[in-house]
Amino acid sequence: MSLKNSIRQPAKLSTRLTIWYTVSFLILFSMIFLGLYLFMSSTFNENMKEDLTGDIEELQEIYEEQGMSTLLREVNQEILTEDPEQFFIRLTKQDGTVLLQSELSNWQYLTTPDVLYDLLSNSEGDVHIARLTKENSEVFTAAGLIGPDLLIYLGETMEERDNLLNDLLGICVVILGFVLPLGAFSGWWMSRKAVSGIKEVSRAVDDLGNGRLDRRVIVHSHGDEITELANKFNEMAEQIRKLISEMREMTDNIAHDLRSPLGRIRAISESVLSSKHTIKDYEKAASDTLEECDRLLLMINMTLDVAEAEASVREPNSQEVNLSSLTEDACELYGPVAETKQIQLSTHLAPNCSIYGNKHNLQRMLANLIDNAVKYTPEHGEIIVELALHDSDAIVTVADTGIGVPDSDKDRIFDRFYRCDHSRTKDGCGLGLSFSRAVARAHGGDIKLRQKQSLSSVFEISLPMNR
Repeated sequence: MSLKNSIRQPAKLSTRLTIWYTVSFLILFSMIFLGLYLFMSSTFNENMKEDLTGDIEELQEIYEEQGMSTLLREVNQEILTEDPEQFFIRLTKQDGTVLLQSELSNWQYLTTPDVLYDLLSNSEGDVHIARLTKENSEVFTAAGLIGPDLLIYLGETMEERDNLLNDLLGICVVILGFVLPLGAFSGWWMSRKAVSGIKEVSRAVDDLGNGRLDRRVIVHSHGDEITELANKFNEMAEQIRKLISEMREMTDNIAHDLRSPLGRIRAISESVLSSKHTIKDYEKAASDTLEECDRLLLMINMTLDVAEAEASVREPNSQEVNLSSLTEDACELYGPVAETKQIQLSTHLAPNCSIYGNKHNLQRMLANLIDNAVKYTPEHGEIIVELALHDSDAIVTVADTGIGVPDSDKDRIFDRFYRCDHSRTKDGCGLGLSFSRAVARAHGGDIKLRQKQSLSSVFEISLPMNR
């Protein structure tokens, strides 16, 4: 792979999650440090203002209570004890006469008359913040009248604050140097753990695509979303396996059903070609060939009819159909066949029950169910056809005392080409029930197989009357 393609290749999800986690961690840490830094800086500033203001008020109180000599002695004590590079004090009269002051070589900029004027132009005791040009560091200055003719002027650098804040910054950098790699590793570990389930699903998809239809995802406790994804994939894989298995079985059934008539057509053709026959023999061979061709066409047309019915959102050529009369006609059609087999065919039909649908397809649906009942019910058996109303649905029931449906076949009897007669010795192609269900669903209803005492199989069709 070229470097260009490698650069263009998108990063893996685990890598992106690690980067997002690390960046988020860095931003959060920076915000916490910035908040702490600003809080401490603001606290130092407020404390400095309070200290300078308190010094002025204290000197004013000394002057008022103990006089000028005590004030000078206190100011001189401040000068002797404080570092002149970090603190200055100046006591003057209002006309500018200096009574006492500390070393001002580092404070010339802040002790000019203009600066003093700016301070005194504010209300008494206000604090003015300026920068010491020489050291380029922030300082606090305060000036105030402590007597009728006395002005006190104080200033102090923020060197101690700056040193503490710089130490804090250094400590945070050191902590970040240890914590950031730890945070990145934690993000990488958690992202890998989070996507491990997705990788398992991805591998299962590859295996499924390569033909391993039994491949399933082993569900671990990766979290609700990953577990749900794995369960959904397993459900999908099982459904695919079933569909492919049913497709293979349906293909086998189609091949079997096609092979029989084609084999008979071939046998007839070989018989005709192998020796001389009379005209009557040729006519018989042609008739048999047409019969087998009709059987093939019936199977093909039924397959197309099922597909068309399943694809219909709403039945074409719909009209109002008297379902009571339609069901009665279907029963009368199969009445003679039932009598021949000595089967009792009884009906219980609600009168004047009408629905909106395709009359031809509804006739075929009813005929399929009654035909199956007659075909699989032995002599002296019973078939019961009922039509009843339930809420806004018409319920058609076809029940018989025939051979019934084995439990292993109940879930598949509506599949195309599926037949309970696995030997496929009885007439039929396994499309009747598939077509019936497709027609029922195309009319907004459904067909189900139910169990009732004394009856082998009960097919129940529900059709909405107000569709």
